[in-house]
Formats: sequence, C-alpha cells, structure tokens
Amino acid sequence: MTNDDLLRMLDLEGREAPQPNEPLSITTDEGKKVAPASPTALRLDDWGVRRGEDVLRESDRLQQCLAGLGDEERQAQAVADFHGAAFEVDPQLNEGCTDPLRWEFLKHLLETPEYHELRAATVLNDTASEIAATAFAGQYAELHKERDKDEKKESGKEGGPGHDFGAEISVLKHVSKALSEASKEVEEAREAAAAMGMGPGSPGCNDSRAIAALFKRVRSDPTLRRICELAGRYRRVAQSKQRRKATHGLDDVVGVVMDADLARLLPQELAKLAIPEFEDDTLRRLVERQTMCREYQATEPVAKGPILVSVDESGSMEGEKVHTAKALALALAWIARQQRRWCGLVAYSGDSGQRLLALPPGRWNEIAVMDWLGQFIGCGSSLDVPVRELPDYYQQLGAPVGKTDVIFITDAICRIPAKLQEEFSCWKKQVQARLISLIIQSTPGDLSAISDEVHEVPSLAVTEAAVERVLSI
Repeated sequence: MTNDDLLRMLDLEGREAPQPNEPLSITTDEGKKVAPASPTALRLDDWGVRRGEDVLRESDRLQQCLAGLGDEERQAQAVADFHGAAFEVDPQLNEGCTDPLRWEFLKHLLETPEYHELRAATVLNDTASEIAATAFAGQYAELHKERDKDEKKESGKEGGPGHDFGAEISVLKHVSKALSEASKEVEEAREAAAAMGMGPGSPGCNDSRAIAALFKRVRSDPTLRRICELAGRYRRVAQSKQRRKATHGLDDVVGVVMDADLARLLPQELAKLAIPEFEDDTLRRLVERQTMCREYQATEPVAKGPILVSVDESGSMEGEKVHTAKALALALAWIARQQRRWCGLVAYSGDSGQRLLALPPGRWNEIAVMDWLGQFIGCGSSLDVPVRELPDYYQQLGAPVGKTDVIFITDAICRIPAKLQEEFSCWKKQVQARLISLIIQSTPGDLSAISDEVHEVPSLAVTEAAVERVLSI
C-alpha cells in the first residue's frame, strides 16, 4: 500500500464531501458568506443534541411547558440548549439560530452573574442540569407566549425604539425569573438528596435516576418538601456540633513518619524553614509528604450501639410539630450514619398502630424513608410513646448490641404505671440505653421517672438548647 492509497482511505485528499441535509451558506451581494442559522442557539455536539431529545421524552413537565412551541424536533432543540447551558463546561453561542427569541434568551442568560453562580451546582451534574433546564424552558415558554401576544397587538404597526427596549426588558425579566426558580429548585433537590443520604460523599450520591425520582416526589408533596427543608437546618447544626466533639486525642508519641502535617513537624524540620539554603528543599519535601512528623497513638472510642428515635404521631402533633419532629429524626439518622451507627425510626400513637423503619449505616431505602415521613397516624391515647412496646420494637428492628441512644419526641402528658416504669428501666440497663425525652409545649408527667434527660421546649426550633443537645449525641 502506497502513501497515496493510505491518504485516499483516510479521505485526506480532495474536497470534503457535502454532508446530507447540511444547510447551504448564504452569499451576500458583496460576496461574503454568512454562516447558516443553526437549529440550536448553543454550539452543541451530537451528544448534547441527543440528550435534549432524551430529557424531553423523559420529562412530562417539560412536555407540558413546551406544548404548542413547534413540533417535537424543535422542542428537543430548545431542551438541548437549556440543558447544555447548565451542563456544559464552556457553553458558547452560535452566530445565529433558527429561533431568534431562544438565541436572545440564552444570550442574556449567559451574561448574568446569577447564572454563573448557579452553574457551580449544575456543571457536569445531569440531575441538577435537568432541573435547571426545566426552569429555563418554563420561562422561555412564557416569554414566547407573551411575544406572540405583543406581535398580534402590534400587527400593522411599526415597532420603534421603544418597542425594542420593552422587548429586551421582557426578556431580562423572564431570564431573571428563570434563574431564581432554577436556583431554588436545584437547592431543594440538593437538600432532599442530602436528607435522604444521597448527597456528595454518601452511598447514593452517583445514582442520578434515584435522585431525580426523589426530587420529583418531594416537589409534588408539600409535607415531604417541608420536612426536607427543616432537616437541612438540623443537619447543619448537627455538623457544627459533631465537628466540635473530640473523637479521640493525641495521647502518646510512638515514632516518626513521613508526612506533611505542619502541626506534627519535628523541630529540626521547622528550623530548616528558617534557613534560606534549606527553605526551598523543605517546602518541596513538605508538598511531597516527605517531611519528618511525629506519629501519635490515640485511644480509639469503643464502637457505639444504635440510635432509636420515637416520634409521637397523635392528633395533637399534626402540622408543624410533626414536621419538625420528623425532620429532627432525619437529622439524627444522618448523625448515626456519620458515626457508622445503626438507626431505627419509630412512629407511634398510643394503641392505634406504629411504623418501624431500620436504617443501616450503608445506603438507605429512600422510598421506605419517604413513605415513613409522608404518613401520619393521627390517633392517640394517654401514653403516646412506646414505653411498653419499645423492647419488642428493638427486637423487631434487629438493632445491634451496644450502647443505645433513645430519643422520645412527644407533646403528651404521659401516665406510666409503676410496674411498667420498673420493667422499662430494667430493659434500659440490659441494653445499655440512655433515654432523652423532648416534651413540646407540655409537661413530662411520668416520663421524668424513666428518662435520663428531660427537656421541656416550646418548639423544636434549631435555636433551642435542647435540640442542640440532642444533635450533639
């Protein structure tokens, strides 16, 4: 085979063959060629265009937003533009688009500082990009309808500069609203995912389909949306409280290791940083983790046992009380996973029934968690915490052996017979349990006799000292 044959096989000679259905360039009277208008406003590859088709096909909400704005192909091109604006690393506009209004919308969108703030959460994030694309498409559809009405009113009239200025203001208004909605929904999706243990660094963080399904359910359920919003506040307080805890100390120096921890550098290494001849070499070794550091041996904490959270679901807890209680329970489940502990959630209402949910330290069953959060018993009695039943629930849930933290959240004035108090106290000693009771707008009653800590609180607000105490377990 000769070089000419090889070039011919690689199609490296002659003119490029025209692509099928390629739009012809337009030549002006001056002989200059103008680039043909692109079907998409952004410069997208085949994957980006095809992704628009896939997102449109999978989203009923997008189909409703873009209904009436051309055929399905044109709708898919619009979705590809909006998805690319959120997903692509460096989205760039084409010189022209077959839909001038979409091109103008995206031009103003890409120029706003709010858009660049939003992109920090959407770049290369398929789920967040779909959410943002839906918000963009909704406002673009509104703008399109508004522009059609204006054109009908202005038909037969000449649009002067005032008309152009008003049209630009309208585009900016819808762009601003689209960014506001997209930022809010992306944040809601992030909070919902984190509440269910699916945020960055969690076992389910890369499951985009599960996160999308989770957000769809949370967005359509006001109760779940409220609980996830509150859980985010509790989780941030819990993060602060957990960071302040000393899990172990630096007890004994047992040797020297090569590392890059400035706090553990040997004195001779620190001295070399002050000598110009050795400074650069010491900094290099510090970057490469080759400096000599003290090695400490710490006293590791003994593995802790489970966390059991019982939420009162009597009728008096309906509304904001039970929402905050479940959000707090979700934050405690997050703490359990951070501490690699098993967690059990109990929803209880007297003798009217109960719902039990076991959450192991690994990935949770998100559907089961949402079902537990979304349901409400709404009955009640004089004892709306499972004092008699908890030992059986402990067995049914399969709680592992270890020092157990039990949290009761209720607004009931509990009356507990003396014999039952004695039986519960014996069970606590047997499983090494510690009971913390949070009493909302009520008095503890007989819970004081069986609880290690009792806190009467006007609400479960994150500013309450009792809530902070529970989040620091």
